[in-house]
Amino acid sequence: MASINEFGEITRSSAPQRIENDALWREYQQLEYEIFSHNDKSPEKLARFQELEKQLGITQQKKNAFINTKNKLRAQAEQTMSVTQILEMGKEQQNE
Repeated sequence: MASINEFGEITRSSAPQRIENDALWREYQQLEYEIFSHNDKSPEKLARFQELEKQLGITQQKKNAFINTKNKLRAQAEQTMSVTQILEMGKEQQNE
């Protein structure tokens, strides 16, 4: 259900399921960060992490798609030139 407040902003009320899923996703992402970035592989965290994967429907195929997309974005970012490189190219063109 959407409504418009006195400032002309459209506000939408969230369904309870959406709020619950958001909380689960936040917990999943926090655990993923702690487990993989900080190598905190305590049995309790790993068990909860796997439980959340089942609840949220995260499969290995979805994980692989995310990893592939992340790698593509990193490759594109590496291909972009830095400001310094762009300025150097401009100077070279002016000198020619």
